[in-house]
Amino acid sequence: MNEVPMGPRKRNRRIVDKLSDIVMRRVRRSRALIAKELPELIKKDQRLFDAMQGHAFSNALRRVIHSSRILLPDLATRAQTDLDTLDGFLTGELPLTTDLIDRLAHILKLRLEVTGSKQNPRASKAG
Repeated sequence: MNEVPMGPRKRNRRIVDKLSDIVMRRVRRSRALIAKELPELIKKDQRLFDAMQGHAFSNALRRVIHSSRILLPDLATRAQTDLDTLDGFLTGELPLTTDLIDRLAHILKLRLEVTGSKQNPRASKAG
């Protein structure tokens, strides 16, 4: 008869029905901090959502940044900017310079493409 290994042994967990006073103080402090920060986080989440809506280029760029697998701190570093600038753009509170947009487009491997109606090239007025 072959025996099949059962995998790692389960650790015995100690069940505690009452938390110590120190732990309870930490829990209460954490809850208070969360309660204090939560309204602002909800407002920021709504600003992030609102800034992604619409068909403008900046809205599309925000959606691409959000869907990217690149973490925001890494994206900011690679784009040679700070996280506050990137965060301000994502919430719709700050614009980006064209240089930064170019760097982000390169990092995110984006390209602009004209869609919709045919675009006629403008005639040159020179000469």
